[in-house]
Amino acid sequence: MTQDNVPGREVGPNRAGGGAARSTPGGEAAAGASAGGVGGRGHEGRGDPRSRRPVRRLLGVGLVDYLGVGLFVAFSAVYFTRIVGLSTGGVGLGLGLAGLIALGTAVPIGRLADLVGVRNTLVALHLARAAGTAGYAAVGEWWGFLVAVAVVTTADQSVSALTQAFVAELADGADRVRTLAAYRTVANLGISLGAPLGGLAIGLDDAAAFRAVVLVNAAAFVLVAGLLATIPVPPARGAATRVSGWGALRDRRVWGLASIDTLLQLWLPVLNLGIPLWLTTRGGLSASWLGALYAVNTVFGVVCQLPAARLAVSVRAARRCQVAAGALLAAACVLLWSAERAPAAVVFPIGVLLLSCGEVIAVSAAWTLSYAVAPDDRRAEYLAAFGMGRSVGRHVLGPVLITGLLQAVGGVGWGVMAALFASAGVGTLFVRLPPDRPAADAREA
Repeated sequence: MTQDNVPGREVGPNRAGGGAARSTPGGEAAAGASAGGVGGRGHEGRGDPRSRRPVRRLLGVGLVDYLGVGLFVAFSAVYFTRIVGLSTGGVGLGLGLAGLIALGTAVPIGRLADLVGVRNTLVALHLARAAGTAGYAAVGEWWGFLVAVAVVTTADQSVSALTQAFVAELADGADRVRTLAAYRTVANLGISLGAPLGGLAIGLDDAAAFRAVVLVNAAAFVLVAGLLATIPVPPARGAATRVSGWGALRDRRVWGLASIDTLLQLWLPVLNLGIPLWLTTRGGLSASWLGALYAVNTVFGVVCQLPAARLAVSVRAARRCQVAAGALLAAACVLLWSAERAPAAVVFPIGVLLLSCGEVIAVSAAWTLSYAVAPDDRRAEYLAAFGMGRSVGRHVLGPVLITGLLQAVGGVGWGVMAALFASAGVGTLFVRLPPDRPAADAREA
């Protein structure tokens, strides 16, 4: 479904999905909420920072954020190559280097957030996104592009984990996962609304129009930072006490869950790379089918993310969900493998539905499991470490693995992907996690 700063989604060419494209840092507040509404605890006092109002404000922030993202993602590739004048290889190299920088800074930024406050760090990161995005309008050569994209990518990577950490300050127990599901839904809606508007700039084919949209995107990030600064922080959950060591990087549970999530998050490069390549080279269908298939994925995510979140409200349930997600994603790959022999017009829509179902379940389970291993006083650091696996799967391992397999062994590559998904789901059962806490108990904690 969306971009990396949507918890659980990445922006891709389809989003048009969290996921821009999708997918990634999610809202129908009524669906699946507890007594206090989505993300709330039932507190009604206007001065209570744990009431529903801060969560609703955060969802509004997400909508503004991803409207801006949608504006830019629709034409970013065209902008950098046609307007800035960079080569396709140069853009790819810059994005790759920026991704490595973002991975290296994720845990230190998470730890900083635990010390100075998650909300304050988020505000600073969104301002950094605004500065980097505004820089896109001024760059004219590769080194300037690299600086700007490194700033934006580093901030995006950390925004995803810190948004999840901030939700934990505004909601308790199962309401945290429901709030993230609502946030992800809102993000997908924002991108879906913003992308067509950004696409108009391509039609105008005017450098000034392109740069104007870039600056509007930057202004959206400034607005997001301002709105975030108005959300009250629960006093008891402000900043963490100073601690020594890098606990998240030494915690085997975090590495185990992050490794599993690395594999399960391959659904995004399957959607954005594997399906388009397979459909046009072996499926016998025209590229015009891709728009409809992406629409199926987007609509499924918007409609089903909140219901899926209700399936993963406890550690035990989340384990089962990851096993199920692995099985669904594996089934999608096996079905796509059959496109050479079976009717492609049937195989691809069903395959995308299975992939989408596995996606929303895997994302919901990952939220619950990552919360389970993150101590309250180092939550941002641990969630940032967990999020590194997501980024590796989507941006490093996935593109290389999927394109390489399809080119080297053809359809057998789908069998390899199916085995990876299935093994990742089962692998969750072997990670030692804290005792299960049912949602009802968590809300009373």
